[in-house]
Amino acid sequence: MQELGFIEHLGDFVVIIGHHNADLDAIGAAQGVKELIMKIKPETITQIVMPEDISRLSEKIIETLQLEVFTEVKIDYDTIIIVDSGNLNQLGAWANIINESNQASILIDHHKLDDDLCKKVDLLVHDDEASSTCEIIYRLYEKYQIQPSIQTSKSMLSGIAFDTKFFSIGDKKTFKTISKLLENVGDVSEVLSMLHLGRDISERIARLKTGQRSEIHRVGNWILAFSEVSSFQASGARALISLGADIAAVIGSDKKKIRASLRSTQEFYKNTKLHLGELVMQLRSEIGGSGSGHPTAAGYNGEGNYEVFTKKLIELVHKNLRE
Repeated sequence: MQELGFIEHLGDFVVIIGHHNADLDAIGAAQGVKELIMKIKPETITQIVMPEDISRLSEKIIETLQLEVFTEVKIDYDTIIIVDSGNLNQLGAWANIINESNQASILIDHHKLDDDLCKKVDLLVHDDEASSTCEIIYRLYEKYQIQPSIQTSKSMLSGIAFDTKFFSIGDKKTFKTISKLLENVGDVSEVLSMLHLGRDISERIARLKTGQRSEIHRVGNWILAFSEVSSFQASGARALISLGADIAAVIGSDKKKIRASLRSTQEFYKNTKLHLGELVMQLRSEIGGSGSGHPTAAGYNGEGNYEVFTKKLIELVHKNLRE
């Protein structure tokens, strides 16, 4: 992880951005960076800017912890910090801004990274073995010998909890970070209680339709499941995993564009080493589009339809498992 020069790359006005449909890791990471800057360079003005389509759970965390998160830039910034984003296309309108910008930029992330994004940043703080971007940012706190506030500790713990499937995966570095953050928070139940979000009727119907419409493929002893619903693709993919699939992809289509969420079990990844983030990057090279992800969770956006996408995905899964 290269973090040398972090302070030196900070200007006087910093905007912190994350990916569309911002999840808890993006929110927690952004809050962590904001407070870190406030403590190591207090004269700097910082603002968190996230797309309007942030997740419902992220909205709850922002409201519960009273975080300042904007959907539009309110400052004349000279530095852009990108958190929890593996490629430019995840950044929406900010992709063009970064492409054309002369401002200093910093990327802090734990995904498999897109070369186009790496070329556009002046400083890369990256570790694709970290459980979350929040874990990486806590290491920056340790580097500068600073303790995050209770509010920010809860934000970062929420991000780690989300990306580790409620602390069910991670290495010793991850749990060391969790332990230190809990020293500030006190009780893990305070964090977990914030992460409970009941499913509304629309999501429950989408999950039921996902199972109803699913296609099942068997590769050796592994079960692949695919389905198509117009919304809640990530929730649908998790539903297929809970029903027994080893790897699942749920696709939503709008005219000629598709949006897909992929999930797999930890056992599938452990035994096959098939990294869903890398699988999505292979898809991008085959059929275009954008996306990135983790070993057991990834997202994809691009042109095409359900049939083309699933056919190519099945081919790549077969190819990777053979290899």
